[in-house]
Amino acid sequence: MTMLDLVADLARRVGVLERVETPADLLPFSQRVLNPFPLASSGAQWGNTPQPWAVAIRNVAATVFVSTTNNGTNYWTLTLQDSTGVTLATLSTAAIAVNTSTRLSATSITQPSASNPILILIATATGSPGSIVILPAVSYLRTGI
Repeated sequence: MTMLDLVADLARRVGVLERVETPADLLPFSQRVLNPFPLASSGAQWGNTPQPWAVAIRNVAATVFVSTTNNGTNYWTLTLQDSTGVTLATLSTAAIAVNTSTRLSATSITQPSASNPILILIATATGSPGSIVILPAVSYLRTGI
């Protein structure tokens, strides 16, 4: 094998390694309030998920369905918090159409501490929106133990 062949082989092997990615996983939620989440439960925990390892949150999303009323003055805010009450991400239904399943995704995410044991999802109403069905997803990469 010539030196040129060895360099070409090494470049091929590095290229293979560069394409390997660690896929993100989803954290499972334990639901505390049944869907649909009513206006009377505003400000309460919808559910939570364990944080069994140190993680890097990649995305916070939810598919939601708001019935009867949802607009710029009557809407829901979904807040993902850590165990100390620090807000990690928020989702708002203010701009979505009523009576339609819509996927929302957080535009800004604050990372939880490596020792944080749980993530909490809180649904808070502004005004008087209709009840909401919430199907959340938090994708993460495991960064430690």
